[in-house]
Amino acid sequence: MQHGPRNCAPCPDTNQVNIDADRFPRSTCRQNTLARHPMSRLSNAWHRVQHAAISTPGLRVIVLAIRNYILHQSANQAGSLAFSWVLAMFPLLILLSAAAGFMGQPGDAAALADRVMGYAPQVVRDAVQPVIDQVLAQRNQALLTIGVVMTLWTASSGMQGVRTALNRSYGIQRGMPFWKARIKVTLFTVIVGTGILAAFSSVIIMPHLWQLLETNVGAGEEAPWLRNSVRYGSAFLVLTMLYALLYGWLPDTRQRLLTVMPGAVVGAALWVAAAATLSYTLRTAGKLALLYGSFAGVVATLVFLYISATTLIFGAEINAVLRETRRTAM
Repeated sequence: MQHGPRNCAPCPDTNQVNIDADRFPRSTCRQNTLARHPMSRLSNAWHRVQHAAISTPGLRVIVLAIRNYILHQSANQAGSLAFSWVLAMFPLLILLSAAAGFMGQPGDAAALADRVMGYAPQVVRDAVQPVIDQVLAQRNQALLTIGVVMTLWTASSGMQGVRTALNRSYGIQRGMPFWKARIKVTLFTVIVGTGILAAFSSVIIMPHLWQLLETNVGAGEEAPWLRNSVRYGSAFLVLTMLYALLYGWLPDTRQRLLTVMPGAVVGAALWVAAAATLSYTLRTAGKLALLYGSFAGVVATLVFLYISATTLIFGAEINAVLRETRRTAM
């Protein structure tokens, strides 16, 4: 009597199975399967590029900073900063103008505003410059009406937004109490404003430097590239120092100025490049008026401030990645 199931398929030859396994390994089959899917190939290529970028020290810092910028939702922070800067811009100019009057140089605030607005796109200057002139012309009445304390509070709101954004970039969950933070940003606003005013007081550096170049080197209309180089080069140096000051002292963490210089250099370089590119783009396109009508200047101003806030936050992300790298290396 024969035992076992009926109609059974013949058992495969063990040798043949081993031969097939040797000829067609599982990895080869998986590669053939992935090769038939374009999205899988793109995913593999992206992972290879990402691994190569992470393996390169310089690119690794940039990639991680971009990742942290996205994870921290810094784009929303940049939008909030742009709006808060619009609110704080004119009260700060009133304070600078009043301080310049006490220092005996009442025209310094207007000269400083003209010099700063010279780096903005033309459409931004056209929208903001008349308002700045009007505000500075009525500074005494405005100070009497609003009050110095209220003006200083409004002006420091922009600095408070910068502090909040920098704390998020550095991963600070709980900072100092509200009243301490408000005192800190108010004092910082006064110190930064006074420093900027002192740097540009009475004798504005750049016009005299350019006049010296025109007299001795003959750099005039024949060398616009030299004028732009001096213009944006000076902006880069001033912004690097300002960004380093903000990164080093404003967040609720102790940092040395030397350790925040890489982010300051990157942020200032990005701002100069963005300002030059945006100026050229708005000048050549000239289509904002068709889309926004009389609000074109306001929209361009917000875009310009948004890009400025983005460069400031991204520089902080660079410093945060470098600080974390130093901590893990210890």
